[in-house]
Amino acid sequence: MVIDDDAELCQEMAEILIDEGYSVDQASDGALGKEALNNNSYDLVILDYRMPASSGIEVLRFIKEKSLNPKVFVISGRPFIEKLIKDEDLSGVVSCVINKPFCIKNLLNDIKNS
Repeated sequence: MVIDDDAELCQEMAEILIDEGYSVDQASDGALGKEALNNNSYDLVILDYRMPASSGIEVLRFIKEKSLNPKVFVISGRPFIEKLIKDEDLSGVVSCVINKPFCIKNLLNDIKNS
């Protein structure tokens, strides 16, 4: 599952993951992402930190509250994102933090090694 309000980036990530053999759903904001998470089971969620309608933190809280167990990769261009996640007591929900700009090759390696 890719949840990102940047439609172009979301589509590109989905296409790359599909080319790598993954099945991918997309959501353009956190609210739609939470709806999809509520109705489906995912092994991996790639989540933008800053989004309208429901932020990445709100999606992480939702995952924690619902005791969902996907691996979660948080993507952010914001400095100190790890501290913000820790301060929200969501460190246990997040598998990996990826800082923007990121290399898609590294992202694919992180996914394969997770």
